[in-house]
Amino acid sequence: MPGCRATGWKAVNLPHTAGRELVPTSSGGAQTVTDWYRIDLAAVAPSAQERLLYLPRWKTLGHIAVYGDGVLLYQSHGSPVHNGYNHPLLLPLNAAAHTLSPASVLIRVDRLRSSGSGFSTVWVGDQASLSWRYQGRRLLQVQLPFMGSAAFLAVGLFAFAVWLGKRRESLYLLFFAISATASLRMFHYYAGGDYFPISDEWLEWTTVASLLWLIILIHLFLQRLHQQPSPWLTRSSVALALVCNAATLPHASTSIASLYLLTPLLNLAVLPIAVLIFAVNLRKALRAQLPEGRLVAGWAALTVAFTSYDGLLQNNLVSPESVYTSPYAIIGLFFIFSYIMFQRYTGAFAEVGRLNKGLAERLRAREAELEQSYQRLRVIENEQMLSAERRRLMQDMHDGLGSSLISAIRSVEQGALNDAEVSGVLKGCMEDLKLAIDSMESVDADLLLLLATLRFRLAPRIESAGLALRWEVQPLPALPWLDPSSALHILRIMQECVANVLRHTRATVICFSTATEGQGVCVVIEDNGSGFIVEEALRRSGRGLRNQQRRASAIGGTVSWKSSSAGTRFTLWLPLQPGLGGEVAHSPR
Repeated sequence: MPGCRATGWKAVNLPHTAGRELVPTSSGGAQTVTDWYRIDLAAVAPSAQERLLYLPRWKTLGHIAVYGDGVLLYQSHGSPVHNGYNHPLLLPLNAAAHTLSPASVLIRVDRLRSSGSGFSTVWVGDQASLSWRYQGRRLLQVQLPFMGSAAFLAVGLFAFAVWLGKRRESLYLLFFAISATASLRMFHYYAGGDYFPISDEWLEWTTVASLLWLIILIHLFLQRLHQQPSPWLTRSSVALALVCNAATLPHASTSIASLYLLTPLLNLAVLPIAVLIFAVNLRKALRAQLPEGRLVAGWAALTVAFTSYDGLLQNNLVSPESVYTSPYAIIGLFFIFSYIMFQRYTGAFAEVGRLNKGLAERLRAREAELEQSYQRLRVIENEQMLSAERRRLMQDMHDGLGSSLISAIRSVEQGALNDAEVSGVLKGCMEDLKLAIDSMESVDADLLLLLATLRFRLAPRIESAGLALRWEVQPLPALPWLDPSSALHILRIMQECVANVLRHTRATVICFSTATEGQGVCVVIEDNGSGFIVEEALRRSGRGLRNQQRRASAIGGTVSWKSSSAGTRFTLWLPLQPGLGGEVAHSPR
């Protein structure tokens, strides 16, 4: 609304700006001047109801104060630089409750002469008519930049956490650095007029320096995307940033005011450098047919336009009622770069999924090949096992049953055997055959089960010979090495021992017993026959005793005899585990 004309006053149209010097002079740069704006409310009847003043934007390198009929209603806080200039102002004009609204309002604006100032349209009204305007302005100028910066930084921290787990993925680290630098750059847009934990000099320097490094980090990010480095451009931009940072350090500047006065010029000077960097990277991105290149190209065009407009606004060349647009360019940067990182992140998962799928398919194919190989090996193993079992049985039958039959045939042909003797030979052959068949049954490492089978086969023969059978077998540990071949050896050893008792000892009692001894088990057969001299029998190379020793040695066991006129004690010792036969010294009882 226009200012009122009176003595010493002149009417101005709002919004109003005081021009600034693009290149500040040394003489006027530090001089402070005060502008007064008077708003005459005489035409509006004073009211006890709450009346508000709404100021969308004001801009000055100094402070602002509002008076109602000479009473101070508001004064900006903080330093002359960081004074909350981008925050809209909604101020109650009634000094206290139930007091009348003022008839005139004075607004004092302090500023450095070279900096100029800006003053937007002033609105006076009630809560209903001004609150929505204030909230909308606050959303555009403060809240959206703050939320965009916070979201950018939050996603950047997530990218940093991803980078910590995957150090080779430098894109995530660059994204975090861009988000942190963009947050520093946007801080002055939504920072209020309160005092900060760092000095104004360093805060202003950080704001200026962050713009340069933000452009360099974006350049490195794009360069990492299209994989076409520009070393000369990287070195030049980094060198320029270092020089500018060193030149604008607080100790290098005469005052914070002088740095602030130079800030608009620095922002305008950075613009052509940014255009060059973006143009080079976009050309390479398009040449590499990078899909993200088109997005970045559109964003770069908007950023140049937004930054140019903000440069005009900062130098008071456009209406001060306008809104800074650079925060929205950075918010657009956040969405575009987040999309790029999301694509890369999900692409990495998709690639892992494809690799896993390929590995799963190869694994299934390999499993199918292994299954076929396993089936072939099983067939070959079964054939080899059957062949070995067949050879074993044939060898055993040749040595035992075959030999007995051949001897019986020759004796019959020569007339040396009567019918009863032939019958006995044939019964012995039948027992040999039955024992060979019994050895093929699964005994599950149970020696007692094997001995029970032996008892079932030999008991009728023992009883028919007039011997009493005593069975004193005790439980024994399992023998994991006991297989059909070993079982047949044990059965033959026991059979040979029983045969010797029946043929040579004239015993009346035969006793079977078992015991655990050392690292093995013992099977003992005792009789009350006439006995024999063991050393002499072994020296005569008796085939039966030698066969028993050979068979016992084949399964890692030992056999021993202890004989006298009161009877004979035969002991078969078997190891609990394979390979223990040579480690255990056995002495018969």
